[in-house]
Amino acid sequence: MDNPWLKISCSDYESHMRDVGQTEVLNKLTKYCLDKYKPASFAILGCTTGNGLEHINPKITSRVYAIDINPEFIEKTREKFANKINGLKTYNLDIGKDELQFKNVDLFFIGLVLEYVEPHKSLKKIIHSLGRKGVLMIIIQENIQTTIVTKTKYKSLEKLEGISNEVNEIEINEFILSENMKLIHRRKIELTKNKSFIVLEYQIKEK
Repeated sequence: MDNPWLKISCSDYESHMRDVGQTEVLNKLTKYCLDKYKPASFAILGCTTGNGLEHINPKITSRVYAIDINPEFIEKTREKFANKINGLKTYNLDIGKDELQFKNVDLFFIGLVLEYVEPHKSLKKIIHSLGRKGVLMIIIQENIQTTIVTKTKYKSLEKLEGISNEVNEIEINEFILSENMKLIHRRKIELTKNKSFIVLEYQIKEK
Protein backbone atom coordinates (compact mmCIF):
# COMPACT_ATOMS: atom_id res chain seq x y z
CA MET A 1 0.00 0.00 0.00
CA ASP A 2 1.32 3.44 -0.95
CA ASN A 3 2.13 5.84 1.83
CA PRO A 4 -0.71 8.45 2.05
CA TRP A 5 1.90 11.23 2.03
CA LEU A 6 2.52 10.37 -1.63
CA LYS A 7 -1.08 11.27 -2.51
CA ILE A 8 -1.05 14.80 -1.08
CA SER A 9 -0.58 17.69 -3.48
CA CYS A 10 1.50 20.76 -2.70
CA SER A 11 -1.57 22.98 -2.87
CA ASP A 12 -3.60 20.81 -0.48
CA TYR A 13 -0.76 20.60 2.02
CA GLU A 14 0.09 24.31 1.98
CA SER A 15 -3.56 25.35 2.24
CA HIS A 16 -4.28 22.90 5.05
CA MET A 17 -1.29 24.00 7.11
CA ARG A 18 -2.16 27.67 6.67
CA ASP A 19 -5.77 27.02 7.68
CA VAL A 20 -4.77 25.27 10.92
CA GLY A 21 -2.21 27.95 11.76
CA GLN A 22 0.81 25.66 11.78
CA THR A 23 2.75 27.04 8.79
CA GLU A 24 3.69 30.24 10.60
CA VAL A 25 4.66 28.46 13.82
CA LEU A 26 6.95 26.00 12.03
CA ASN A 27 8.43 28.85 10.01
CA LYS A 28 9.28 30.81 13.15
CA LEU A 29 10.78 27.72 14.79
CA THR A 30 13.01 27.14 11.77
CA LYS A 31 14.21 30.74 11.92
CA TYR A 32 14.71 30.46 15.68
CA CYS A 33 17.01 27.44 15.49
CA LEU A 34 18.99 28.80 12.52
CA ASP A 35 19.56 32.10 14.33
CA LYS A 36 20.43 30.39 17.61
CA TYR A 37 22.84 27.71 16.39
CA LYS A 38 24.21 29.29 13.18
CA PRO A 39 24.96 25.90 11.59
CA ALA A 40 27.43 25.44 8.76
CA SER A 41 25.32 22.43 7.74
CA PHE A 42 21.57 22.11 8.24
CA ALA A 43 19.24 19.17 7.57
CA ILE A 44 15.46 19.21 7.63
CA LEU A 45 13.38 16.04 7.61
CA GLY A 46 9.93 16.55 6.17
CA CYS A 47 10.90 19.69 4.28
CA THR A 48 7.53 19.59 2.45
CA THR A 49 7.55 22.62 0.11
CA GLY A 50 10.43 24.41 1.81
CA ASN A 51 8.68 26.38 4.55
CA GLY A 52 11.36 28.15 6.59
CA LEU A 53 14.25 27.70 4.19
CA GLU A 54 14.04 31.38 3.27
CA HIS A 55 15.76 32.02 6.62
CA ILE A 56 18.95 30.26 5.51
CA ASN A 57 21.88 32.69 5.51
CA PRO A 58 24.27 31.34 2.84
CA LYS A 59 27.17 33.23 4.45
CA ILE A 60 26.70 31.04 7.54
CA THR A 61 25.06 27.84 6.29
CA SER A 62 26.82 26.42 3.25
CA ARG A 63 25.20 22.97 3.17
CA VAL A 64 21.45 22.34 3.36
CA TYR A 65 19.93 18.86 3.17
CA ALA A 66 16.17 18.89 2.50
CA ILE A 67 14.45 15.52 2.84
CA ASP A 68 10.90 14.42 2.07
CA ILE A 69 9.03 11.27 1.06
CA ASN A 70 6.83 13.14 -1.44
CA PRO A 71 8.61 13.85 -4.76
CA GLU A 72 6.25 16.72 -5.59
CA PHE A 73 7.22 18.45 -2.34
CA ILE A 74 10.89 17.98 -3.16
CA GLU A 75 10.43 19.42 -6.65
CA LYS A 76 8.62 22.46 -5.26
CA THR A 77 11.43 23.01 -2.75
CA ARG A 78 14.00 22.89 -5.56
CA GLU A 79 11.98 25.33 -7.67
CA LYS A 80 11.76 27.82 -4.80
CA PHE A 81 15.29 27.61 -3.42
CA ALA A 82 17.80 26.06 -5.84
CA ASN A 83 18.85 29.52 -7.06
CA LYS A 84 18.83 31.05 -3.58
CA ILE A 85 20.68 28.37 -1.60
CA ASN A 86 23.86 27.32 -3.40
CA GLY A 87 24.51 24.41 -1.06
CA LEU A 88 21.00 22.93 -1.30
CA LYS A 89 20.75 19.18 -1.77
CA THR A 90 17.35 17.50 -1.87
CA TYR A 91 16.60 13.88 -1.04
CA ASN A 92 13.38 12.09 -1.94
CA LEU A 93 13.46 9.22 0.54
CA ASP A 94 11.54 7.35 3.22
CA ILE A 95 13.41 7.69 6.52
CA GLY A 96 11.85 4.44 7.71
CA LYS A 97 13.36 2.42 4.86
CA ASP A 98 16.26 4.42 3.41
CA GLU A 99 19.64 5.43 4.77
CA LEU A 100 20.75 9.05 5.00
CA GLN A 101 23.45 9.91 2.48
CA PHE A 102 25.31 12.55 4.47
CA LYS A 103 27.17 12.97 7.75
CA ASN A 104 28.50 15.63 10.13
CA VAL A 105 25.31 17.69 10.32
CA ASP A 106 25.49 20.66 12.70
CA LEU A 107 21.72 21.12 13.09
CA PHE A 108 18.96 18.63 12.26
CA PHE A 109 15.36 19.90 12.32
CA ILE A 110 12.41 17.49 12.53
CA GLY A 111 9.01 19.16 12.57
CA LEU A 112 5.91 16.96 12.93
CA VAL A 113 7.42 13.87 11.31
CA LEU A 114 7.86 11.39 14.15
CA GLU A 115 4.08 10.92 14.30
CA TYR A 116 4.25 9.15 10.91
CA VAL A 117 7.32 6.93 11.25
CA GLU A 118 8.81 4.42 13.67
CA PRO A 119 10.46 7.00 15.97
CA HIS A 120 13.36 5.04 17.47
CA LYS A 121 14.51 3.54 14.17
CA SER A 122 14.35 6.90 12.39
CA LEU A 123 15.97 8.84 15.23
CA LYS A 124 18.92 6.45 15.38
CA LYS A 125 19.73 7.18 11.72
CA ILE A 126 19.33 10.90 12.27
CA ILE A 127 21.45 11.04 15.42
CA HIS A 128 24.22 9.07 13.71
CA SER A 129 24.32 11.70 10.96
CA LEU A 130 25.13 14.49 13.44
CA GLY A 131 28.57 16.03 13.78
CA ARG A 132 30.69 16.15 16.95
CA LYS A 133 28.61 18.91 18.59
CA GLY A 134 25.52 18.38 16.49
CA VAL A 135 22.13 19.68 17.59
CA LEU A 136 18.79 17.93 17.09
CA MET A 137 15.56 19.94 17.23
CA ILE A 138 12.27 18.05 17.33
CA ILE A 139 8.69 19.28 17.27
CA ILE A 140 6.01 16.81 18.32
CA GLN A 141 2.31 17.24 18.96
CA GLU A 142 0.43 17.08 22.22
CA ASN A 143 -3.27 16.44 21.56
CA ILE A 144 -6.12 16.54 24.05
CA GLN A 145 -9.39 15.06 22.78
CA THR A 146 -8.50 15.80 19.18
CA THR A 147 -6.88 14.03 16.24
CA ILE A 148 -3.26 14.35 15.15
CA VAL A 149 -4.37 15.65 11.76
CA THR A 150 -6.74 18.58 12.30
CA LYS A 151 -9.76 18.27 10.04
CA THR A 152 -10.11 20.83 7.25
CA LYS A 153 -11.78 20.83 3.83
CA TYR A 154 -8.64 19.24 2.34
CA LYS A 155 -9.71 15.61 2.50
CA SER A 156 -6.45 14.15 1.14
CA LEU A 157 -4.78 14.81 4.49
CA GLU A 158 -7.40 12.84 6.42
CA LYS A 159 -5.86 9.63 5.06
CA LEU A 160 -2.79 10.34 7.21
CA GLU A 161 -4.79 9.29 10.26
CA GLY A 162 -4.28 5.70 9.15
CA ILE A 163 -0.51 5.91 9.61
CA SER A 164 -0.28 8.43 12.46
CA ASN A 165 0.51 7.72 16.09
CA GLU A 166 0.89 9.90 19.16
CA VAL A 167 4.53 10.34 20.11
CA ASN A 168 5.27 9.66 23.76
CA GLU A 169 7.56 12.48 24.88
CA ILE A 170 8.94 10.54 27.87
CA GLU A 171 9.86 7.51 25.75
CA ILE A 172 11.39 9.63 23.01
CA ASN A 173 13.40 11.64 25.52
CA GLU A 174 14.74 8.49 27.20
CA PHE A 175 15.77 7.03 23.87
CA ILE A 176 17.56 10.18 22.69
CA LEU A 177 19.39 10.53 26.00
CA SER A 178 20.55 6.92 25.64
CA GLU A 179 22.18 7.88 22.32
CA ASN A 180 24.84 10.08 23.97
CA MET A 181 22.77 13.26 23.77
CA LYS A 182 21.67 15.82 26.34
CA LEU A 183 18.46 17.84 26.49
CA ILE A 184 19.34 21.53 26.39
CA HIS A 185 15.92 23.14 26.00
CA ARG A 186 12.21 22.29 26.10
CA ARG A 187 9.18 24.45 25.60
CA LYS A 188 5.49 24.10 24.88
CA ILE A 189 3.63 26.20 22.30
CA GLU A 190 -0.15 26.16 22.69
CA LEU A 191 -1.91 26.34 19.32
CA THR A 192 -5.46 25.75 20.57
CA LYS A 193 -6.94 24.55 23.85
CA ASN A 194 -6.65 20.99 22.50
CA LYS A 195 -3.39 21.04 20.53
CA SER A 196 0.15 22.11 21.42
CA PHE A 197 3.64 21.72 19.99
CA ILE A 198 6.38 20.37 22.23
CA VAL A 199 9.77 21.70 21.11
CA LEU A 200 12.81 19.69 22.20
CA GLU A 201 16.44 20.64 21.59
CA TYR A 202 19.26 18.13 22.11
CA GLN A 203 23.00 18.19 21.59
CA ILE A 204 25.64 15.50 21.31
CA LYS A 205 27.51 15.13 24.59
CA GLU A 206 31.19 15.98 24.43
CA LYS A 207 33.38 12.97 25.13
